[in-house]
Amino acid sequence: MFVALAKVRDLASNTDIGYIGNISTGGFMLFANREFPYRSRRLVSLSLPHPTRGMVTVQAGIRIAWQTKDAQKPRQQSTGCQILAVEPADRLALLQSAMAYGMAA
Repeated sequence: MFVALAKVRDLASNTDIGYIGNISTGGFMLFANREFPYRSRRLVSLSLPHPTRGMVTVQAGIRIAWQTKDAQKPRQQSTGCQILAVEPADRLALLQSAMAYGMAA
């Protein structure tokens, strides 16, 4: 399952902050293990299953676009993340992973 494999790590604090629920080249939904300030910016690494290269790690600058508490899991936040900056080769890896695993492209 994609969600179990796609880990997100905050590079400033060097901590895992959650898992990707869905992804596109413009953003992703994060199942976060904590709250983030609205519109805050972060530098993160995304570990993604790639259809031909195995696991790949992509670094991206993101902005927190929205956030809601998960009624089923009180310690989890559903968080919308807009991708602001990513290297072109990394953007291609995002697109290929999203298309291969049925996520939004």
